[in-house]
Formats: sequence, C-alpha cells, structure tokens
Amino acid sequence: MGNINNLKLAQRGAYLSIVTYIILSIVKYYFGMQYESAAVRADALNNMTDIFASVAVLIGLKISIRPPDANHPYGHLKSENIASLLVSFIIIFVGVQVLIKNIPAIFSPVVSTPNPIVIYISIAGGLVMFTVYLINAKLSRKTNSSSLKSAAMDNLSDSIISLGTAAGLVLTQLGLPIADVIIASILGVLIIYTGFKILKDAVFALSDGYNDADLIDHKEDVLEVDGVLDVKSIKGRYHGSSIFLDVTIIVNPGISITEAHYICDRVEEHMHNKGIMSLYVHPEPLLDE
Repeated sequence: MGNINNLKLAQRGAYLSIVTYIILSIVKYYFGMQYESAAVRADALNNMTDIFASVAVLIGLKISIRPPDANHPYGHLKSENIASLLVSFIIIFVGVQVLIKNIPAIFSPVVSTPNPIVIYISIAGGLVMFTVYLINAKLSRKTNSSSLKSAAMDNLSDSIISLGTAAGLVLTQLGLPIADVIIASILGVLIIYTGFKILKDAVFALSDGYNDADLIDHKEDVLEVDGVLDVKSIKGRYHGSSIFLDVTIIVNPGISITEAHYICDRVEEHMHNKGIMSLYVHPEPLLDE
C-alpha cells in the first residue's frame, strides 16, 4: 500500500507541471510573437511540448497503480518507465525542431532587437520553473518515482533554458541581435541533451539493467539477517519506482527445510523494511569445498 500511496502522491507533481507549462507557454509565445524574439518563441515551444510530456508522466503514474492481473502478474509498475521513455522522445523532438528553425537564421539573420520586456518574461519563467523543479525533485525523492524524477530533470532544464534565453536577450540589447538566434540554437542542443539523458535511463530500466553498486548494498543488507551465511547470487530489476530482487542465500546444511524457510521469511521481511517491493529468496546449503 505504501508504494501505491507514493505513486498517487507523485501525481501531484505531474499536475503541477501541466498547469505551470500551460500558463508559461501561452505567456511566452504571446510575448515572443508580439516582440519578435526567436529565443522566447523557442522556449514557448519547448513548454508546449512539455505539457504532453507531463501528461504522459501522469498517465504512466495512473496506470502503474493498477493491481496485477492475468496478463501482468508483476503489476503495471513499468508504466512509469514507459512514460519516461515517451518524455525523452518528446523532448528530443522539440530540440530538433528548435535547431531546424534557428540554425539557418544564424547565417541569414534578421536584424531586430527584441523589446526589453521579453527579458523579464524569460527571467520570471526561469524562476517559476526552478521552483517547480525544487518541488518535484523533493516529491520524487519522497515517493521514489522514476517518472517524476525525469519530469523534475525536465523542469530544471526548462529553468536553465529560460534563464539562458534572458542572457541572450540581454546581449541583443548590447548591440548583438544575432545572439538571440544563437542562444536559441544552443537551447535546442541543451533540450536534446536532456532528452537523451532521460532516454538512456528509461532504456536501462526497461531492458532490466541494474546498478552494480545497489546490488552490493542489497547483498550487505541480506547478510544482516541471522542464519544467512552468504549470498550466492543476487539479481535485481526496476519496475518504475519499485525494486524486484531474486536472491540465493547460503544456509547451514544441518538445519531442516522448515528452518531454512523461516530464514527466507526473515530475509523477505528485512528487505521489505529496506524498501524492496518484491523479493524471491532461494536457500542452498553450505557445501564443503
């Protein structure tokens, strides 16, 4: 139940992102068009696509809380990872679109200096998104939600992008109007980089990859249980924000099957208290070398 409650709590972060992105995208696009700022329009386009990314995260979180069924005996927890994958595709797409639109303009620039008001719009947008990042980052740590963590990373990149946009606009006020387009292109690269980082993490989880350092920590936790002489093997996989482990433990060969079963139960209880969602424990006797 704790994991389900965490996933429900994580949905608040997705709702916050959606509402914030809707407001910012409208405001930025209006002022970007009104005052002819390519960088602000690019930032607005980024926020528009982030709306769909946040919706994907929300849908993934809602699906992940569904109980196991005949076709999904382990539940629907990997929906979170799939949502993160979709988010990465959307982010990469918008970054490519920004580059396609602005790189040609670097070589054929249109000389225009945006109104100073767009600088304040970009700064305000950056500060708002940084606040959203802090909220979602804290919430993702509290709920251990992988998809909300991806959303928080997106929030941070959006904050940096908006503040970078403001920096470019300041340069236009100093007599470098082409800086606006150059900054927009740099922002496109940053957007793509963020997308690929999220993509890498999502593919790693979906392909049942697992961090070696975490396995070492899990092994040490298992060895804390009385009756466990050694850990022969341990395997793990991520299901969204949850962890599934398969462990083979070494026990005293002189004990009964019932006693070995009790040791396995103690290992399961101990690891559940450590935050492991699902655990399969198999005992084997200690053999003389």
